[in-house]
Formats: sequence, C-alpha cells, structure tokens
Amino acid sequence: MNLTEVFEAQKKLDLAFANSIEKTEFLNIKIKMVIALLVELGEFANEVKLFKYWKKDKSINQISMLEEYADGIHFITSIALKNNITSFDIKPIIKYNDFTLQLAYTYQCFTKLFLHHNKRLIKKAYGVYLGLGEIMNIDRDMICTAYAKKNHKNYERIKNNY
Repeated sequence: MNLTEVFEAQKKLDLAFANSIEKTEFLNIKIKMVIALLVELGEFANEVKLFKYWKKDKSINQISMLEEYADGIHFITSIALKNNITSFDIKPIIKYNDFTLQLAYTYQCFTKLFLHHNKRLIKKAYGVYLGLGEIMNIDRDMICTAYAKKNHKNYERIKNNY
C-alpha cells in the first residue's frame, strides 16, 4: 500500500461511514472533522511524550504511536478528499527538526482549517503532519501498514454499529 492506495481506501471508508450514520451527523461536518483531527494529533503526541518536560520515562510504545498516527492520517486524508486533493499533491514539510516545535506548528496548521478549508492550507497541513511523522522516523511503509490495520478496525466498527 502507498499513499495513493491510502487515499483510495479512505474514499471507500468515508462512503461506508456516510451510509452508516444518521444524516443529522453531517451538520457542521467540517468543524467536527478538524476537531477529530486535533484530538488525534493530541493522542499521537501523548504516545510520543517528547513534549512532556516533567516526565522522566519517555519510552515510546511504537505500536500505539503508529496507531495514533494512522488515526490522524485517516482524518487528514478524509479532509483532503472532500476538497479534491490527491496523494500526488502532498509533500512532507519539516519546518523544525525538533518534534515539539514541529508539533506546535502542526497544531497551528490544523487549527487554521477551522476558518479556511482551502486546498493550499489542507495540503500544507497534510505535509506538516507527514513531516512530524518523518521526525519520528515513520516512513511511508509504516504509515501504510498502520493505516491498513486501523482501516480494518474501522470497518469492524461500522459492522458492529460503533
């Protein structure tokens, strides 16, 4: 699986979710998607722990970290698809080599999506998120593997009326 396949799989998953949830849930969907994206970014950051200046043990559970990162990939890909952005439009962006600074920048980019849901900002936000992953040595194969596992879990959730 590559990023193009992630986009194709997400398109199918979005359709499956759309067919399984109440239409009233689509009210303010753009806002809800950005909130979900921010929540997933926070969960990823919690797994990485590098911003936790007070914590002595900062060992990382790779499996949990990748699962949380994949959750973010699900939401940012869904946002990209709703704006007709393809995987070919996305390039990793590393503004800071320091995880904490790149994390803060990622939050800034994601938060801007509340006000401006345009292609330029979405591509930038996606690229910055990929850059954050690269800082943590998450490569495309790892992204795709974690995404595929989470995608399977999401279909199970749909089947079980999650």
